[in-house]
Amino acid sequence: MNLYRMPEIFSGVDAAPALGKVLSTLGVKRIFIVTGPHVSKSEGFAALKAIAEADGRRVDIFSNTSADPSLLLVEEMSAQARAFKADCVLGVGGGSPLDASKIVSILLTHEVKPETLVGTDVCPKREIPLLLIPTTAGTASEVTIYSILTDTEEQIKKAVCSREIIPDYAFLIPEMTVSMPKSVTAATGIDALCHATEAYVSKRRNAYSDVMALKAVRLISKNLRTAYNEPDNLKARENMLMASLFAGLSFNNSSTTAVHAFAYPLGGMHHIPHGMANSLMFAPVFQHNIAGHEERMADLAEAMCGKHDCNALIPAVQQLKADVGMPMNLQDAGIPESDLEAMSVSVMTVTRLLNVNPNGITLDDARRIYREAYEG
Repeated sequence: MNLYRMPEIFSGVDAAPALGKVLSTLGVKRIFIVTGPHVSKSEGFAALKAIAEADGRRVDIFSNTSADPSLLLVEEMSAQARAFKADCVLGVGGGSPLDASKIVSILLTHEVKPETLVGTDVCPKREIPLLLIPTTAGTASEVTIYSILTDTEEQIKKAVCSREIIPDYAFLIPEMTVSMPKSVTAATGIDALCHATEAYVSKRRNAYSDVMALKAVRLISKNLRTAYNEPDNLKARENMLMASLFAGLSFNNSSTTAVHAFAYPLGGMHHIPHGMANSLMFAPVFQHNIAGHEERMADLAEAMCGKHDCNALIPAVQQLKADVGMPMNLQDAGIPESDLEAMSVSVMTVTRLLNVNPNGITLDDARRIYREAYEG
């Protein structure tokens, strides 16, 4: 078992004040903030910006991060950061700004094309501090070795996997997640659930990832509906941040599997948000994976709904998805039937994830799985 290091994490009421203390301790003077347009207009972001600017520190902001950031967009961000002569990168937002921040932190001092970082352990050494603040509870980008970028030419998402992009510090501030639209609360919560459940059945699973995964599933099953229906419930929000964290620590040390692989073409070809794409693919992929792994599936079902029954998992997840307003099939999500074949061919290139899926997947399997996802 080989476990990746964790960033230093601050959570709850102590998290926001800790940001100023950390910045002072680091002695940074020029902070480049990567965020999104929605977050940049929030009161919470204004408060964080004030903390960053205290004690004479200067701040430059890139606030136009899009969903599924492209290789070209990350290159644009990095050029702005270099021109500003930043000595620290602070990412604030959902998975897209945080993933982009990770790459900017490398490219700021290494002028290479972002596509050269795609793959496993090919990043040069990061030379400046990286701090991340999630505003969604799902991606766990604040603790992982992954950054997911979109190759617009090939119309597929690609992964940068490197210990060099694990941040130095992460700040889990429940108040920063309150302004999330309900649809984002739902999608990111299901994303975290996919992280945990996939990690638990991955071929690379281990004792550590198992513990983190089951804890995450329990927290999500008990708190996502509340966070969705009561957006100001800070306890539910904090529990979802912790669930996302535990799920992230789980898959960071085991890997996600075919659910994420099948989601990549949905994001790359149709710009379906990451959490929604995973949600759409969960049921058919896990149905494919039950055979031979009944006990593992039963463990997940017990964490999800209290029934130690491998056949109880998928219905429990489908009910949760329905309760938080998620589309239940590819038709509902607007995916044309004519694209199923192209997506089936595309997913077979995502070997990094397919190779750790508990059951093998052929091209015919891929066609069937997408068909099941389309029909629901």
